[in-house]
Amino acid sequence: MDRRDFLRTVCMCYGGLATFGFPVVNFARVRQSGRFVFVLLRGGFDGLAAVVPYADPAYRAVRGALAFNTDELTTLDDTFALAPGLAPLHEFWERNELVVLHAMAIPFRTRSHFDGQAVLETGLDRPIGSSDGWLNRLLQVMPGERSGIAIASGMPRSLVGPHEVQTWSPAQLGVVEDAYLERLATLYRMDRELAGRFEAALQQQDLVGEEETARAGAPRGGITPLMQAAARILRQNNGPNVAAVEFSGWDTHANQGVAGGALDRLLGQLAEGLVAFRTEMGDAWSDTTVVVMTEFGRTVRPNGTRGTDHGTAGAGFIIGPRLARSAVIADWPSLADNALYEGRDLRPTLDTRAVLKGAIAGTFDLTAAQADRVFPGSDGVRGLYEMFR
Repeated sequence: MDRRDFLRTVCMCYGGLATFGFPVVNFARVRQSGRFVFVLLRGGFDGLAAVVPYADPAYRAVRGALAFNTDELTTLDDTFALAPGLAPLHEFWERNELVVLHAMAIPFRTRSHFDGQAVLETGLDRPIGSSDGWLNRLLQVMPGERSGIAIASGMPRSLVGPHEVQTWSPAQLGVVEDAYLERLATLYRMDRELAGRFEAALQQQDLVGEEETARAGAPRGGITPLMQAAARILRQNNGPNVAAVEFSGWDTHANQGVAGGALDRLLGQLAEGLVAFRTEMGDAWSDTTVVVMTEFGRTVRPNGTRGTDHGTAGAGFIIGPRLARSAVIADWPSLADNALYEGRDLRPTLDTRAVLKGAIAGTFDLTAAQADRVFPGSDGVRGLYEMFR
């Protein structure tokens, strides 16, 4: 392996240097208005545990040991409530900055993580047909100066495509000794192609800071520090318009728990991270939209290991001040046995593409025709444009 190949390998291995693996975007020019963050919860989180249909007559019977007590929940309306861990999201609800989505699913029926994530990230109706991600296509159709960034250890498929994007990894440079970085910098300065990328990564680290993301005792890749880092990048006047953030660990096949259990604690971290993101954005929050989705929901009934298996429809969230009002959007199919999809799952009644079309149009003032171009083959799926002012 020659020196350049070695350095490229190091760049991909040390997450904090992953910026070098992709084109560096110049954010110096005037940016298009609007900021959009797509948060992907990989693994298929249990929408029935996150947004609880407590008033459904069949809820307690079908959920069994995974049913919440009503007094543990944060009520949204006469049918739905937030899990205890998501209680901090109620402050968004009170500000008319939260839309809760339920019985939502991708347009392709699958229980495969690989296929489900492929459909969600490409924006197509099947797991094959395009290597481009829908966020990259969004950048292609948007007018004016625009740019995107992945807050991830690699490039998520949603951002893959011909429009250049940047990546910043959750693994921090701060965990590498300064002496090592100095020696590595000497090698980079000897290569014209790679020297600028090394400096760019160091500058990105200065921007997001280390006090939250690499403080002693903090879990690397935690939701709150990553969302704060994303905010520090996005809130720049000349920062990126579009960001993709992802978190794993939502595949709860065993010991899922209820209030205070494993999933509820993870939901608590998500809620804390979203609140921290809003705070860190400051004045830039005024034109920001955050969408939270997952590749599929979970089974309605618990399995034999006190968890849930791969399902179909589930829940998601849209958060931001451009929303018309807080609401639960759900054409609720009920949890009765004869209403379940394939006798085991929440039946889907809402297409993820309808939600995403409405979200990008409301954030960037796109036309319906532009939104359709972001999701090829979806002309028959009307966007939920009324969600936004």
